[in-house]
Amino acid sequence: MSQSQIQNPKSKIRNSCWLMVGVLLLAAAFRFLAIDAAPPGWRDDELIEFGMDQRIAQGWRPLFITEAEGHEPFYHYLHAGTILLFGENIVGYKWLPFAFGLLTVALTFALAKRLFDVRVALLAAALMAVSFWPIMYARLGLRHIGVLPLMLGAFLIMWSRLSSRHGPTRRPTRKSAPLIAGTLLAAAMMTYFAGRALPVVLIGFLVYLLIFNRSILRKVWLPTLAAIVIAVAVAAPMFIEISRTPGAEKRTEVVGGPLIAAQHGNFRPAIDTTLGTLGMFTFAGDPESLYNVSGRPVFDWLTGIFFYLGVWLCLVRLKHVESGFALTWLLVGIAPAFVSLPAASFSHTIAAQPVVYMVAAYGVVEIVGKLVCKQGNKVAALSPYFLVSLCVIGIGGWLTIRDYFGTWANDPFVRFQYHAPTRDIARWLDQNPDVSNVAIGTNPNELYLDPVALKLDLRRQDAKARWFNPESALVLLSGGVTFISPMQSPGVYIDLLLRAISHDRRIYRSDDILAFDIYHSDQQVGQVVSPATFGDSISLVPPHSDVQPASVLHSKPGNRIAAQALWRVEKSDLASRLKVFEHVLDAQNRVVVGEDREDVNALTLMRGDIFFQVNEITLPTDLAPGRYSTEIGWYDPATGVRLQLLDGTDRFLTEPIEVTAP
Repeated sequence: MSQSQIQNPKSKIRNSCWLMVGVLLLAAAFRFLAIDAAPPGWRDDELIEFGMDQRIAQGWRPLFITEAEGHEPFYHYLHAGTILLFGENIVGYKWLPFAFGLLTVALTFALAKRLFDVRVALLAAALMAVSFWPIMYARLGLRHIGVLPLMLGAFLIMWSRLSSRHGPTRRPTRKSAPLIAGTLLAAAMMTYFAGRALPVVLIGFLVYLLIFNRSILRKVWLPTLAAIVIAVAVAAPMFIEISRTPGAEKRTEVVGGPLIAAQHGNFRPAIDTTLGTLGMFTFAGDPESLYNVSGRPVFDWLTGIFFYLGVWLCLVRLKHVESGFALTWLLVGIAPAFVSLPAASFSHTIAAQPVVYMVAAYGVVEIVGKLVCKQGNKVAALSPYFLVSLCVIGIGGWLTIRDYFGTWANDPFVRFQYHAPTRDIARWLDQNPDVSNVAIGTNPNELYLDPVALKLDLRRQDAKARWFNPESALVLLSGGVTFISPMQSPGVYIDLLLRAISHDRRIYRSDDILAFDIYHSDQQVGQVVSPATFGDSISLVPPHSDVQPASVLHSKPGNRIAAQALWRVEKSDLASRLKVFEHVLDAQNRVVVGEDREDVNALTLMRGDIFFQVNEITLPTDLAPGRYSTEIGWYDPATGVRLQLLDGTDRFLTEPIEVTAP
């Protein structure tokens, strides 16, 4: 950069704009590339939130969403719009967090430029562009990322009355500024729990001005308080709805253990979480592998040292308005993690994310400038500044590629929690368009989320998938394909049945991680007359030696028996989830022991489907010898209402069990 360019403000503006374009392109690459590989699939929270967004797109209008420990609604309304615009697919779901992630980088530059200078702004934006923490949340569909651009927009508007170095600006402020800023603050509070800290940041800043700079306080207190009042007023309907809904915010009970303990006089948990949070920058970060390589700190040690130096400079220059605001923002932003679990949670501290990178960039710019320009020659400092900046950006980018796209995305636990096998199955189905009749065995906890994940990942629309828990059930397809996910291994009886009726082959990923097993079967079950049909929906199929092993009819107290049954679906589009029960009855028809299971996703079954069900029951050790009846039936787990047989009863008596003396 020439001396004439340094002296020409317009040239500086043009150069910074071009550099910022480069930063945004870099940020886009880190956020858009390999979208189907990192994360390796869909997080449960994403799939649950997708269901909320779908209902909003269909006309639901909540002021507060009480499900899943409580959700603020604003981001969900935006997400519903992008789903309607782009469709129910990975683009429709991921577009909004990607866009918010880029907007966050751009607004971080704009605010840091006003707070400090263009060098700090460019470096802060570049660090945000390539760092693990911002990229993690920009590539998830969760609402956390929604807080950041709203917060930055509000702070940028409120800072318009100030210049970074000289107190109140002489430029007139639009009268609408408090209204716009307050609306943005309200939207942030109505997006994620951490957004409620933002008015506290502004109040803390006013307290800081009261102590250190009352002349500026006189200029900004009224519009700042006006913005806070507007924010609270706009968000008031949501908070009123929360107050009227018992148990609306369960999240405090789930993660707020240290806060609850402190309220009862035990401050030790809060001290531990506070110390853990303060160490998140270089010692040990978020321990949850769902959102981090467990324990990975925010910074490498080189960048972390510059961050600590930036904090130290802000403390030394505490009377500078930008230093006071940055420290207030940083402290309030990480404070929620002081009293919640886990310590150093990247989710709970997300409101502090932009200022963390601003302070690190401030440390680089100021320390390099001090070391190189002791005589005040700022031009001479530019070259070392760029070298050090490129160094910290390069280290941060390389570590993100290694840790996020490599270590984290391929971790077996992460792949399990993010439904990676389901995405692998979707890829296989897209590559094999001749296969459309499929059944998929998965973990019982994912029977109703995995179908959502498959729908989001599949490009084709004709594949019909049934879902079951292979531990105790198996959907038998004629001429179809059965997938068994590594999320759940087959039980003993299911494994024997699979080997008897199918031939299998294993599909391996290139890194030798088992993705899933495939079973091909031509098994057919004739249309035999059923002895029991429940609710015109599911019929019991009489035993057939080629399909069902012989039932256990004799046992002893304390033994485990396997009650096996074959079922046929009598109609498509079953109206509700279904759960099977198998009970052992005494002579007075009282339940001695039994088991209720939900091993098939009834909502995915089709007319004519056959499935095998095993209920394993352990007889009481003190059970008296004798003959015991067994009953079987189905009910809706949401209501407890049983399906009825044609004669009006709600159970079918199967073969009795002979219990002999031990």
